[in-house]
Amino acid sequence: MIIDAHVHLMGINPRNGCYVSPKLSGGWAFAWLSRALGLAGVSREDLDQAYAAQVLRWVEESELDAAGLLAFDAIYDAAGHYDHERTRVYISNDYLFEVCARSEKLLPIASVNPQRRDAIDELERVVERGAVAIKLLPNSQDIDLGRESYRGFWEKMAALNIPLLTHTSFEHTIPPVNQAWGKPERLRLPLECGTRVIAAHCAGSGVVHPFREDYDQWRQMLDDYPNLYGDISAMASLSRFPYIHKVLGDATARSRVIMGSDFPVPANPWVFANQIGWARARELHAMENPLQRNLEIFRALGVDDAMLTRAASVLCLPEAAAAHTTRGAGE
Repeated sequence: MIIDAHVHLMGINPRNGCYVSPKLSGGWAFAWLSRALGLAGVSREDLDQAYAAQVLRWVEESELDAAGLLAFDAIYDAAGHYDHERTRVYISNDYLFEVCARSEKLLPIASVNPQRRDAIDELERVVERGAVAIKLLPNSQDIDLGRESYRGFWEKMAALNIPLLTHTSFEHTIPPVNQAWGKPERLRLPLECGTRVIAAHCAGSGVVHPFREDYDQWRQMLDDYPNLYGDISAMASLSRFPYIHKVLGDATARSRVIMGSDFPVPANPWVFANQIGWARARELHAMENPLQRNLEIFRALGVDDAMLTRAASVLCLPEAAAAHTTRGAGE
């Protein structure tokens, strides 16, 4: 199965259990994104459903066998209560499941902040409903993954055989609370608890942080933790394009990554024109389907079938769960 394991679900309507702060939903970036997605002029009331329909169409029309769609949990205070004042984005798990029910090609990747009072109950609930992974963005959700009080949560994830897909290194889109929470070293506790961890972007800091790099630490940790993986999401974009060459040039890294797009981050073939040729870059730029474009850019760069299909054995798909239980989470 070719799986894009990193596709963001968007939503702003509270009736869908979604929230985006006024500063984000009313800013220039939001207006630009709406136009880029072909949703300019769509009312705020209809935007959630229009975006979901657009993503579904692109998945169905692409070569992908499936796409992992991501929810996004809120920030919680010291007592584990929802913190509306500090939350910038919230995409509920219930809305995620509602959208994913529209197609077998949409795989729900739920989001459960371990700081919430009912974290383990919610974790068990979403796994029972069919979540294939848990997505976190610690920098923006104010989660120190290495906090000792979360040990039980990571142990429960390991027992349920559900992997963690977590942002690593710097966050550039959703306002961060603490950039230190994205450091790869914060992954050590969940890894030592037996949780299978997918480090989004392989801890690449991004082109705007050239002198504060985290990729090498992620790469070193691959040798220490067999249950650590990475994803190559956003590596076909302007923000993180140098890292795909690092991954492709390292046999160990190649063997431990899964494919993703980070959609709606735009895949940009022009940044690779010198490698793939200007004619090929032009062809890829003309592709209307951004998920297929991302896939084709990776192929043009030399991403092989093993990298494109590995997500089927790393995510908690029904057919993969028994194999992971037998082999051990890290193998």
